[in-house]
Amino acid sequence: FKQQIVLASDAIKRAISVRGYAVFLSDAAAEFDVIVGGLREKGELLSGIQRPFLEKLLAHQHCICGTELVEGSEARENVSGWMDKAGVGDVEETTIRISDRVNEINRQVADFWEEIDRQQANVSRSRAELSRVETQLDDIHNKLRNFPDSDVSGLQKRLDEIEAKIGDLHRETGSNQQQIESLNAQVVALDKQIDKQQLNEQRQVLAQRRIAATQGAIDRLTEVRSRLEKQFCSQLEKRVQDIFSQISFTPYIPKLSDKYELTLVENTSGKESLVAASTGENQILSLSFIGGIIEGVREWSQKNTLMGPDSSTFPIVMDSPFGSLDEIYRKQIANKLPKLANQLVVLVTKTQWRGEVEREMESCTGREYVLVYNSPKADCEEDAIELGGTRYPLVKHSPNEFEYTEIVEVDYGF
Repeated sequence: FKQQIVLASDAIKRAISVRGYAVFLSDAAAEFDVIVGGLREKGELLSGIQRPFLEKLLAHQHCICGTELVEGSEARENVSGWMDKAGVGDVEETTIRISDRVNEINRQVADFWEEIDRQQANVSRSRAELSRVETQLDDIHNKLRNFPDSDVSGLQKRLDEIEAKIGDLHRETGSNQQQIESLNAQVVALDKQIDKQQLNEQRQVLAQRRIAATQGAIDRLTEVRSRLEKQFCSQLEKRVQDIFSQISFTPYIPKLSDKYELTLVENTSGKESLVAASTGENQILSLSFIGGIIEGVREWSQKNTLMGPDSSTFPIVMDSPFGSLDEIYRKQIANKLPKLANQLVVLVTKTQWRGEVEREMESCTGREYVLVYNSPKADCEEDAIELGGTRYPLVKHSPNEFEYTEIVEVDYGF
């Protein structure tokens, strides 16, 4: 009986899902019938007369009754009058099809309720039979429980206990099923979290690799820079020593620290010891340092220049490089200065230029200029220098009472 109830319930569900919509169309179908009936009563819906048929009659100028339909005749005007009414022929055809469909829906509604009533009757009948059988079964169980034979009553009690356990097991099974579904949902959520964590882990691994690669590149570049600095410092020290030895007549050796600090040492006793450099030696040492840097940069530029102008050609500007040096050192420096760079600008006083400096640098001089100082003082002491047979003022009274300096090129006439 339980199976019959289940089958009947399934049949009701199928009927509702397949034909249940027809019930909600009953009012619309009734309204459609009312509208169509009203149109027919008014004569707005015709049957059998189509516009193509009337057009054919007018084209042949002959009616099916034998009357001639000539232009201007009353018969032709009557047939032409039917043209407007025949224009709704397509509407009539569509109305007929819809009417058939409405009638089909009405029949489906009747069949639907008939099927529902039949299945409801089956459900009611099956439930009644099931209730009757269950009542009989309960009576039998009660009789067995109270049966005089102890074995029979014991078996019945045992049966009751088993059925109670079966009920408990069913309830436990349902609870377990719910727990399983909940755990499955948690597993799905955890799987998503694991996938997300794995993706994050992959990104972290990639980031770590990039960091490691970057750090490795930094370390290698740092090592290369350190080696280049050591190499440059060593080469610079050798250049400074070479230039210093060409200018100075002392046995002292310049030393360059990793911080590019210059010192002088002597090695007369087999052991290097610091030497307190004099003013002249410090000046020569500074000049040697500048010359060493220039030579290093020039060599590097020549090696690394592929195209374009020669970037190793640049001037050196030196202000009073001779200072208070004695004659020998001035001669040595004057001889060495033009060799330090391709272009050299030297600013010297009249005293520093005369004598050995002028003789040593004369062959290397391209242009000479005199700085003429215009003093606003009325009692200023004027000074001049003679170059190439021409007298050039160095200090003179300002003609306009302003202080300024002029640059005048020396003209040797060649």
